[in-house]
Amino acid sequence: MHEIAKLILEHADTLFERDEAIRKALYLGMPLNEIESYLDWLETVQKSPPKKADRPPPA
Repeated sequence: MHEIAKLILEHADTLFERDEAIRKALYLGMPLNEIESYLDWLETVQKSPPKKADRPPPA
């Protein structure tokens, strides 16, 4: 169930969507401290520069 909750959290883009995703994750049994840790991790990953393989090829 936590994997489903993580997917829901990962795809929440707006503040409203994130609020709903947190509620759903809690409903699915994911502890709040795990939700917070996962959201922190997501934020860190999204801010990191893309790897060389993730960049589009030069034109």
